[in-house]
Amino acid sequence: MAFRITPTSELDAVNTLLSIIGEAPVNSITGNTGVDVALAIQILNEVNVEVQSRGWHFNTDINIKVNLDDDSKLPLASNVVSCDISKSSTADRNICYRNGYVYDLENHTDIFTSDLFVDQVTIQKFDQLPEVIRKLIVTRAGRKFQARVVGSTELQGFTEIDEQLALVDAERIDASTADYNILSGTNSVYSIINRPRRRTY
Repeated sequence: MAFRITPTSELDAVNTLLSIIGEAPVNSITGNTGVDVALAIQILNEVNVEVQSRGWHFNTDINIKVNLDDDSKLPLASNVVSCDISKSSTADRNICYRNGYVYDLENHTDIFTSDLFVDQVTIQKFDQLPEVIRKLIVTRAGRKFQARVVGSTELQGFTEIDEQLALVDAERIDASTADYNILSGTNSVYSIINRPRRRTY
């Protein structure tokens, strides 16, 4: 029979943060919580967005079609934090995320004439994340939580070591699942090696 692990829940994460400052665990993080619990939840959410905003294999959606709205804009989902033109797109645009919409950096506008295919980074709920990413978020949040509440140099140094180990694990697994390639793994490199040849005279 296969060994089954229990992924870290938000409650587990909050209790880990509380244990760092010597507080007792809680049974629930909903309803009327104490000040320390509320702060732990806040920091956990902040770090969740911070870590995921970097863009990993698990939260980067490739070749997503964004449709024009009635104002000729290309609205992105509320959990999208960045976007780039898809490698498969025939459009030659330099775009980014701005104020909830796709923005054309070269023409300085968020008005478009057609739909567009993009690669976008989306923020996922904590309970939907790979376990290695949850571990990274918890250790980084623990370091910040301890620094704000207690400010112990010794405790901070210990959790910084944990954070570095968690980051190495996360990057290693992300690289192995994404099959990154130095020649075609990013849009910037792909556009260089696939640009049209110049004519010589």
